[in-house]
Amino acid sequence: MKVQLDGRQMTDRETAHTYLAEQLQFPAYYGRNLDALYDLLTERREPLEILFTHTEQMKEQMGSYGSTLLHTMLEAENDNLALTVTVC
Repeated sequence: MKVQLDGRQMTDRETAHTYLAEQLQFPAYYGRNLDALYDLLTERREPLEILFTHTEQMKEQMGSYGSTLLHTMLEAENDNLALTVTVC
């Protein structure tokens, strides 16, 4: 599965997790926090390629939470061989 994430769509925590849940087709039980994001990304066994665009704008909009969200996704990539995250 290939997914493109647009950082401009993530203006705060709530909208970011709603957007991620929709785009990444997370289950209804997704906890909408960074721990839950990491868990679902590292538990995934099917190949997933994420192209993450406009990350600088996301970080401007969300401040440190945006940076931490991006770090969480990159950390999950390091811990799951089925996951590829490309930041543009």
